[in-house]
Amino acid sequence: MKQTHPQRRVLVVIGSIICQFCVGMLYSWSVFQTPISQMFGWDTGAVSLTFSISTFMLPVAMIVAGLLLPRRGPRWVASLGGIILAIGLLIASQSHSLVMLYVGFGFLGGAGVGLVYGVPIATCAGWYPESTGLITGLAVAGFGLGSSVYAPIATNLISHIGPMSTFLVQACVSFVGILLGSLLLKAPPSTQAAPGGQTGSYTPGGMLRTWQYWILLIMYILANATGLMVVGYASPMGQQLAHITTAQASAVVSILAISNTLGRFLGGAMSDRFGPFRVVIFLYLVNAATMFSMKLMTNFVLYALAVAILACSFGGMVGAYPSIVLDYFGKTYYSVNYGLVFLAFGIGGLLGPQIVSQVLRLQNGDYTLAFWIAGGAGIAGALLALLCRKPVPGKRHTS
Repeated sequence: MKQTHPQRRVLVVIGSIICQFCVGMLYSWSVFQTPISQMFGWDTGAVSLTFSISTFMLPVAMIVAGLLLPRRGPRWVASLGGIILAIGLLIASQSHSLVMLYVGFGFLGGAGVGLVYGVPIATCAGWYPESTGLITGLAVAGFGLGSSVYAPIATNLISHIGPMSTFLVQACVSFVGILLGSLLLKAPPSTQAAPGGQTGSYTPGGMLRTWQYWILLIMYILANATGLMVVGYASPMGQQLAHITTAQASAVVSILAISNTLGRFLGGAMSDRFGPFRVVIFLYLVNAATMFSMKLMTNFVLYALAVAILACSFGGMVGAYPSIVLDYFGKTYYSVNYGLVFLAFGIGGLLGPQIVSQVLRLQNGDYTLAFWIAGGAGIAGALLALLCRKPVPGKRHTS
């Protein structure tokens, strides 16, 4: 290995964190939801569909990024994602209809984020095969960090210039930041072998033919539906449940983002030490216990604590699952395979917020049933994790 590799891979991590920081603005959506609904008089459920569309597009674009990465390299793919994200936010800033908002922030914004998001995970895993969980957890932590910084800034901007003009600011910042971060990205040396090795790695088609893939997908859907329910409704849910003010709601969104960031890093690091499945089982149970207790969180401090626990738990799962995919299905097709597992993020993003929307409609604005559904999802996720076993590679499924 050349002497420049240690320094080179540090720069790759820095570039990855910068890119993830910029696309992490997606998690600040909840501070936009109520102002947009009030500005245009649109139904809250209809507006929340924007976030669901963006979270669905994210993993779809990750699969595309995985296919492009070996041919074009991380710098090109991340830059493309930054351009598409900026275009989407520009369209969102000019929205006068739900369709424009769906196309701009939802479809194009989610696609741009997805193209960028998958690149650092796959690239960093190749540069740090000896500590995959820690380094991928650190890379994805930048996503949560971006939201923690941007949420209070966005709240302040929205109060002064409105949500649509704030989208315009977001477009400029994300475009410049992603292009700068992408300059530091570089594909790992071909001699660098990650867990799973070059042989015995599952092809995408081979992975889809294993029962373990479908169990992991269901597990991750349950985690993401719960986590994205909290992300999408953190502000309005707190205003109703704990009677928090607008300023406190902004603080809760920042707490959510900081906790999610910490959870991503800890989830990856703990996966290296204790094994990713032990980590996710523990986190599913924490999720369940917290959700079953949500009705008791009737003031700002208790509600903020509950959101912090849920966000940290959700982040921990996001940090742990890359290690599971590498361990189960190998390195060679990792960028595509992880995108296929990460489809759970999109499905969960559609299910979680929309379940809450329907519960609110049917229960006259009461969140209780949604909390019980989310708690049950945590129990189910833990049980499925206990049943899952590493697949045994076969020639039909691997290369």
